[in-house]
Amino acid sequence: MFETLTQRIGSALHKLGGRGVLRPEDIDAALREVRLALLEADVNFKVVKEFSERVKERTLGAAVLQSLSPAQQVVKVVHEELVALLGDEARGLRYSARPPTVVMLVGLQGAGKTTTAIKLALLARREGHRPVVAGLDLRRPAAVEQLRTLAEREKVGFTTGHGAVEEIASEAVDEAGQTGSDVLILDTAGRLHVDDELMAELRRLKAAVPVSETLLVADAMTGQDAVNVGIAFERAVGIDGFVLTKLDGDARGGAALSLRVATGKPVRFAGVGEKPADLELFHPDRMASRILGMGDVLTLIEKAQRNVDAESAAELEKNVLKGRISFDDMLVQMKQLRGLGSLEGVLSMLPGQAQLKGQLPVDQAEGEVKKMEAIIQSMTRTERSRPDLIDGSRRRRIARGSGTQVADVNRVLKSRETMEQLMRQLTGKGGKRVKGVPDLRGMLGIKGR
Repeated sequence: MFETLTQRIGSALHKLGGRGVLRPEDIDAALREVRLALLEADVNFKVVKEFSERVKERTLGAAVLQSLSPAQQVVKVVHEELVALLGDEARGLRYSARPPTVVMLVGLQGAGKTTTAIKLALLARREGHRPVVAGLDLRRPAAVEQLRTLAEREKVGFTTGHGAVEEIASEAVDEAGQTGSDVLILDTAGRLHVDDELMAELRRLKAAVPVSETLLVADAMTGQDAVNVGIAFERAVGIDGFVLTKLDGDARGGAALSLRVATGKPVRFAGVGEKPADLELFHPDRMASRILGMGDVLTLIEKAQRNVDAESAAELEKNVLKGRISFDDMLVQMKQLRGLGSLEGVLSMLPGQAQLKGQLPVDQAEGEVKKMEAIIQSMTRTERSRPDLIDGSRRRRIARGSGTQVADVNRVLKSRETMEQLMRQLTGKGGKRVKGVPDLRGMLGIKGR
């Protein structure tokens, strides 16, 4: 997400570091590179021009805070202007005081409306509501069946019908009231392009039911085309915000930075993967931090809280406090890590992500984790809890069972030993020092026992 943009802006601002005083020409040079980075990210030219002018005006006119260096002051101003550009504050689903809350999803064909409908339903369920999705895309072959299948898999209520879409929607509202569902999400039809027939159908639909929110689902990969689509839908139908899909695959990110200025409507949610849970509330301040390479630890913590199994985590914590880590514990850790999404996605939320990605080839790391998991799963239950039993013949058998080499098995065994020694240092349970690793107890003020 925003990978290229992050690298370019980071490089431009890094050149300002170490200077006690910033001259106007230094700021001009840095902002020139920032402008080029934004334009290459497919950000609207007018947006780029106004953004750089505001940054320059604030940087040259503001008093430098004593706690910040001149370069840090520039970064602070750029961050604040990015937040303003993205929409100032996060806005989740707004629930109606008189249920059901009706959310109408609109957009072009292929933008991801059907999967977004399920993702929004799951988000509403996490927030304590009872959602139901309605299949209104009667034109695209198998669209309704796709929604039905996804809804059944995620145990989300589903409804559809035949005839005019506005009649189906009205019946869905009545049905939601009868079944106690308080959130109704309408998955409407799309087209390959904006046309009058599509807009007329959506206007009829919106007039027939009490729509609480109209969200435009836009493909972030289309860049400026997403902005043009947003303007067309806002003028013809009226929208309350955007759901940007495929943002995890968009290294540029221009659509996210242009939509609010172009349409006056904020980005509300971001689709960051194909899994049903891969929908994030769009936080402008956190997204600005990601763009500047500062990470997004708060979102990472929230994802961990949603995906980590409390019982397994408690068992792991109990073993760690005893200074002992089994291979079953390592499997739990890998499962929890996978629940946070791809390794690349996790890295994108950590401060200094660009440097981390440079030092850690993500594709290789993903492969190593899968190989380690295969090796552990090829062990018997006893071997997982008693690694000391794994002699030469057992190592050969484990290697054959996992399709790996004995050397790979040896590395996994060594990794567990190293991890256990680290935990013993941290918890004060003794154990030999690991060469090259600082005394964690001393660093954290923990006295040995």
